[in-house]
Amino acid sequence: MRVIVMSDSHGSFDRVKRIVDSTKDTADMYIHLGDGLEEFEDVHLLYPQLHFVAVKGNNDWGSMEKKTKQLVCGGKRVLITHGDLYRVKFGTDDFERSAREEHVDIALYGHTHCACVEYLDGLYLINPGSVLDGHVTPCSYLCLDITASGVVPVIREL
Repeated sequence: MRVIVMSDSHGSFDRVKRIVDSTKDTADMYIHLGDGLEEFEDVHLLYPQLHFVAVKGNNDWGSMEKKTKQLVCGGKRVLITHGDLYRVKFGTDDFERSAREEHVDIALYGHTHCACVEYLDGLYLINPGSVLDGHVTPCSYLCLDITASGVVPVIREL
């Protein structure tokens, strides 16, 4: 299973569309981790046949999406959130603790605009970075392959 994960697109319809256009033939699911749900939903309208999932970020005013969700992708339990509820700008300890309490295999978050892939004692803790803001790390998204052989997270720069 291939999951494309993005976050913090902050109004950049063109970049979200570019990511979907370039991956639509190989991706099984698209996840947006908040702060850009309007353009994510607008791109989904162009591709209603594709599977889109999202959580609300701290700048997604008026969105009816939840702040966190759990999914099963390729047989792995996945926790998704924007990250503001867990104060990830000050570290990921709270988010990691919550992910372990939820017994997930993969925990995805955004909010910091910094791409990061960590494997901590059986738990993948991953931030795809920001689709729009590349002042700390380059603008990026995540290509997450989940197979019987394992999990392969790859940060892709825009």
